[in-house]
Amino acid sequence: MNIQIQFGNKPVEAVGGAEGQQLVDSVHGKYYQANQEYSVFSHAPTPLGLAIPIYTDTALAGAMPIWNPIGSGVKVVLAKAHISRVSGTAAVVNFGLYARNGMGSVIGTGQQATAFAETVPINGQLGLVNSIAGTGGGPTSRVKSSRAGTVTVTAGVAAEFVEALGGSGIEANATTNGISLINHDFDGRIEVYPGTMVWVASVLASVALYMTQLSWYEISL
Repeated sequence: MNIQIQFGNKPVEAVGGAEGQQLVDSVHGKYYQANQEYSVFSHAPTPLGLAIPIYTDTALAGAMPIWNPIGSGVKVVLAKAHISRVSGTAAVVNFGLYARNGMGSVIGTGQQATAFAETVPINGQLGLVNSIAGTGGGPTSRVKSSRAGTVTVTAGVAAEFVEALGGSGIEANATTNGISLINHDFDGRIEVYPGTMVWVASVLASVALYMTQLSWYEISL
């Protein structure tokens, strides 16, 4: 059976595979359409990096937390995570994504978050980068995220572990010779609903500084 799909002013015939599946060819990158419809956001520290906290820490400055508060009206779909060492003594360590429910939307004494230094993430539709005006620029993020400053929450637990991101095989390395690089694609598996926060953490404390980046897009509920 032949199926014709209208593409602009020209009908295009769909092509089927041996098992009857429709075959398609990607014109743009994987997250191009998501960026057109929703904007793909990302955040990372300065190029000098920050330390990644151990999962039991209460201070999450280098964890790149994304908090989807109650009332945001969106769900967060994680796209990619990137971790690379910048400087300092690193250890053999694993990094993972952690999540916490019941975060609500309030910051203060007696809440899950007692401090949250919210920062503005980079919009994939670049319209204002480093104060240089340009064209484009998609919608603003409707969730809370932080790539610097004080973020304080109640202590984490192992049960909040969600997904492994990768590990560093550099043991007690204080030079610039070692390589530590993680590029993790969530591939649409992780959706963060209102009242939930996610962040990156390690299983061991380390004084090394890392360039840690999380990217995501937001879909209205």
